[in-house]
Formats: sequence, C-alpha cells, structure tokens
Amino acid sequence: MKFRLGREEEYTEIRRLWDQAFGSEEPWTSWYFSQHYRPERTWVGVEQGKIVAQAHLLPHRLMLRGALRRSVYFVGVCVEEKLRGTGIGRDLMGSALAELQRTGVGFSILQPRWPEFYRKLGWDYGYSRQRYELPLPEVRRRLPADRPKLDWRADERDCTVLMELYDSFVAGRHGYAARVQTDWKKLLADHRGEGGRVGVLYRAGQPVLYVLYQRLDHILRVRELVWRDPQWVDAVWEPLLAWGEMCGADTLTWDDPAGEPVSGLFPDSRREPFLMGRLTNLQTVLAAIAYPTEVAAGLHLRVEDPLAPWHQETFRWTIRQGKGILRSAPADDGPRLSLSIGALSQLVFGEYPARQILASGGAGNCREEDAVLLERIFPSCRNFISEYF
Repeated sequence: MKFRLGREEEYTEIRRLWDQAFGSEEPWTSWYFSQHYRPERTWVGVEQGKIVAQAHLLPHRLMLRGALRRSVYFVGVCVEEKLRGTGIGRDLMGSALAELQRTGVGFSILQPRWPEFYRKLGWDYGYSRQRYELPLPEVRRRLPADRPKLDWRADERDCTVLMELYDSFVAGRHGYAARVQTDWKKLLADHRGEGGRVGVLYRAGQPVLYVLYQRLDHILRVRELVWRDPQWVDAVWEPLLAWGEMCGADTLTWDDPAGEPVSGLFPDSRREPFLMGRLTNLQTVLAAIAYPTEVAAGLHLRVEDPLAPWHQETFRWTIRQGKGILRSAPADDGPRLSLSIGALSQLVFGEYPARQILASGGAGNCREEDAVLLERIFPSCRNFISEYF
C-alpha cells in the first residue's frame, strides 16, 4: 500500500470512494467537491494502481494556549468497503500524521463518525457543544416579556460587521479558528449557497449580535450565533421565529459551541461532545504555547502514541516564565510521568479539567503532585469552534 497526496486526474476515483462511503447527498456533495476539495490536500492510499482509502486535509489556524498554529481538519476519512477492518484505516491516518508532521502542522481536529476508532489512534474530544431544540410554538411561549428591543437586519451583506463581532467574541475564548476576510467570504458563500441568511441586531446603530440561520425541511437551524454581550441574545428569537413560521418551519435547533447559559428559553438543553483533537508534533506545540507565568517546573515526560513514532520517547520538559522547552532525555533518567497522546492533547485543548482527563485512564505513574502540577500548567478553558469542516 502506497500513501501520498492525490492528483488532478484522480478526481473520479476519489469521488467514487466518497459516494460509496457516505452516499451522494446532492446538491451538497457536488458543492463540497467544487468549493473545498483539492487533490493536493487529499491523502490517498493506493493499492495496485487503485485508490482504496482517502482523507481530506482541510487547512485551518487554531488558537490554543496563546499560540496560533497551522492545523488540519480531517474530513471524509474512508476505506474501500471490501477492505474495511484490514488495518488500512489505521495506516491511512498514521501516514497522514507523518505528512502533517513533515510539513509543520501542529494540530489536527475531526468530527468523528466512529469515536472509538479514533480514540484508539490517539484522538480524543477537545470540544463540546450545547444542544438546543424546541418546537417553534414553545419557543414563542417562553419568550420573556421584558426582552430587549433592538433593530433587526434580516440579511446583512457587510462582511466587516461580522468580522468585527466575531473577533470581539472569540477574544475571550480558546480553541477557535482564526478567520480572515477570505475565510469569511467562503463561509458566507457556502452558507448562502444552502439558502442561509445572516441576521444582525443593532443597538443605537451599533451591531451587537449576528446569527447565521437557515431552514432545512421543517427545521429552523441556527448555524452560528455570536454576541457582544449575552444580554442581547433573547432579542434575536422574535425575528427568527417570525421568519421560521413564514417559511413553514416547526422546530428550532441550535448547536451552541460556546455552551454558555445565555438564554432562559432552553432549560432542558444537553451538553454533548463535538470535535476530537490531537497533537501532530508535540515538541513544536509544547514549545509554542503560553504557560501560566507563575508556573516553574521541570519533569520527565514519557508519551505513549500508537501512530507517531517521533513521539515515542522520554522528554525533559522545562517550564519557566511562561515558556516551555522539550528536549530528549535518557529513558532511565529519573521518575517520569507517562501520558497517552490523547490525554496530552486534551490537556492542551483545555475543554476538560486536568483531573478529569487523568482519571479517564490516559496517565500512568501519575502521583498526586503530578496531578496538581498539570492542573496549574493546563487550566481548563472556554473553548469555541463553529467550523464543521
């Protein structure tokens, strides 16, 4: 089996394998391949001249622990149906990681269809989201009588308004995807191509909230909701309801990656895992991220990684004045903390408290003093990501 990047002339084979694995959901699949697919960022497995496995490597930049790093979103990971269960999927992901490490990509994320498959390979959950769903009549019944009255623009076309609100929103958060103007243009073209709209609330002429929304069959779907202040959130439901009712929708859904109790309309919402994350090159990442300046520490770290042999060694990890240095150390150089790459990735992503991660089985030889230190090194964060590929 040979693994490499795709080629221009292999579009038909790559598309055939995608359709076999996921079905052809038109017009979405053709839209995805026209807007996001590129052969030079598609990792393929070739057997006897035929493509039998693939993973699309979509580029992003993630802000994690004060470091804005190149990252990849794995999409469309699949293997020829008759070859599933033979280990090709594992080899595909391992060789893709090696390519990302070679090209300097620090992180990878994915939305898992089979979480346990990816967990065995070193990915684990780094993001969660709050799931809201209510019938439209129930939303209307729960609307607070004293909700703020703001000016509503149903389909804003000024991209700079959205950019400013987004940048203000994510400034106090973690794990987000950095977006420049070209990212915004593509995101909005994608959204509007699916029939979506962009609503903005204004207060005294100043934008205070935007919402990306659309109707999918009978569902009024909130794709992304961003605010300057949470007090304005309940003002958006009335205009959304009016539009949804006019379009024939009967249910409102919102998958909120911020997961903050900003509206009283959804007391029965549930928290669910969203995206998995993984470090691609831990030496680079642990040297690039910012640490709490009050932490001064030195420890021996052994990393267990089923896919990345460049991680399978013992390191001397020194943290001083907000910076970290990772150097190779002899395997017998004193007591060491053993972490799986999944647990270490979760610590860096910061969605969950350190003790919760350590208690889930990703640590070996973890003494109480190690747990206390890791809590100080990796305080939990307010993660936010709204990218789906």
